Amino acid sequence: MKKSQKGFTIIEVALVLAIGALIFLVVFLAVPALQRNQRNDARKRDISSVVDAVASYTGNNPGKTVAEGDAYKNGKADSTKDLGKYLDTLSTNTDTVTVKSGATTASTPTSFGDSTRPNTIFVYTSAKCSDSANIAKASSRSVAVIGAMETANGIQAYCQDAN
Repeated sequence: MKKSQKGFTIIEVALVLAIGALIFLVVFLAVPALQRNQRNDARKRDISSVVDAVASYTGNNPGKTVAEGDAYKNGKADSTKDLGKYLDTLSTNTDTVTVKSGATTASTPTSFGDSTRPNTIFVYTSAKCSDSANIAKASSRSVAVIGAMETANGIQAYCQDAN
């Protein structure tokens, strides 16, 4: 009599489970990085929009600099502020756009909100980007726009000149 066995061996089952676990591991590692990159892309677009707004303001108001204060707060432009009149709706990754007077020396602004969700863009008058993360003192017509980007190691500043 011949015995025929049906079913899977324990090695085959373990192999399938190991492959499944590996796939889940890759997904769980990749998804947060993709989400972080999407948030950073939205923040870069928001910074570019603020740069465009500053350029529009300075083009329409020769000889004037953008006044200090919150030009955008809680998802809405403040049309009573100089820069707020030129800002459209930004992404949900940006809560506030704050205008500050320029840098006295090369520096990196550190007030990006909490470390889990950087949500503020700073506009520094009389400043320029000295590199991708720092600002330096410049002429009164120069403006630096700086925000925060998430990295695997924490928060990093991102600066773009607006002139």
